[in-house]
Amino acid sequence: MIFISPLLLAISTNIVTLSVFLSYGIKKIHLSKSNTILLAIVTSVSTFASMYIGKLILSLIDPKISNIFGAILLSYIGISFIIEYIRLEKKRLGYDTSFYYESSFKYKNILDNPYILNLNKSHNISLKECLALSAAISLNNIYTNFAASITGVNLSISVFLNFIISILFVYIGYFNRDINLSNLLIKYSNCISGSALIAFGIYEIFV
Repeated sequence: MIFISPLLLAISTNIVTLSVFLSYGIKKIHLSKSNTILLAIVTSVSTFASMYIGKLILSLIDPKISNIFGAILLSYIGISFIIEYIRLEKKRLGYDTSFYYESSFKYKNILDNPYILNLNKSHNISLKECLALSAAISLNNIYTNFAASITGVNLSISVFLNFIISILFVYIGYFNRDINLSNLLIKYSNCISGSALIAFGIYEIFV
């Protein structure tokens, strides 16, 4: 049972990684093995840091209260991902989305359109581009990892599983040859992430 929550966390936070590398897989843009390891290390260090802060706060409040608060926060983050999916879909269809909240952070642009990191069309992600992408994924997951740690999710197992699953999702993105499936997963990545986080939050309330 101790592995279930860290596994759910690692999968839900790395859906964005899968989406990015499905996009790169379609365009045959590659990340070297060393840079893949670097990406996994950077996102895992970020996972550790954000969860460690949550653990510090956890020690100051009642575990029952913190568990409920963390679970609600996870569900709220999940809802925000689903709303972001709706916003992007309406924007794609030409509807006015000015009344939606739109993040001004640059990392969101990288995740929504990962091709902007490879404007030179070299079909290879450089070290600098890899670090920018790693930072974007890490920033995207800070609040989720923080909320998960407040519910009491095991820190060390979460960091280890994040490292493994981030590498796994990079290669799944590259080696998937079904372009229609890739486009479908990319399109619904925010919706999938949001649904997974809501389910994760509900699960955490009852464990």
